[in-house]
Amino acid sequence: MRHLRLQNGWTQADLAKRAGYSERLISKAEAGVPIAMDTIVDLADAFSEINEVRVYWEDLASDPIKLAHRYLEALHFYQKDVVDHLSDFMHEDVVFRIAGEPSKIPFAGEHVGIDAVRNSFNIFFSVLEVPENYDYSNDYQIIGQGPNAIIWGESWIHPIGKPLERPIRVSNLLMFRRGKLVFLDDCFDTAAGAACLNDASV
Repeated sequence: MRHLRLQNGWTQADLAKRAGYSERLISKAEAGVPIAMDTIVDLADAFSEINEVRVYWEDLASDPIKLAHRYLEALHFYQKDVVDHLSDFMHEDVVFRIAGEPSKIPFAGEHVGIDAVRNSFNIFFSVLEVPENYDYSNDYQIIGQGPNAIIWGESWIHPIGKPLERPIRVSNLLMFRRGKLVFLDDCFDTAAGAACLNDASV
């Protein structure tokens, strides 16, 4: 909500006036204090009046940073079953774009829809594995950017049976609409990733 307010150049008082609520309520909402559903709908409507893209109550109620944490957790704990553990917040037409050349990185490319994304993770974890007893939490940072989240850090996920000598740098953009993940752009050091897979296959 704060991101949208600042994007529009509004003060808290401006938003309060447009939505018909007190400035105190806006301040509480931006601080994360729970507010009534009807109020969230009214706030979304106030933003929608001047935005080219409609703002829905789910956009204001969802927390992209928490959802990004859930994605990382599922990736490392559930691995090839990651999609089944995230299906509640994945849009049915979700798009995953994974960097690299498919001839060198078999899971690279654009995968559209839950089934295609599930298949890409099946391929991913048919050649890669998470290190045993690996605590990934210190290797990543997450920031929110309005309805989106950005993950960046270093990954120790490696070819099966071939641990890495050094981690691979990664960054992910997760875009959410109406509380659902609609797009994920997975960028990483593709040269290092391809070299690891090639060494493992050799």
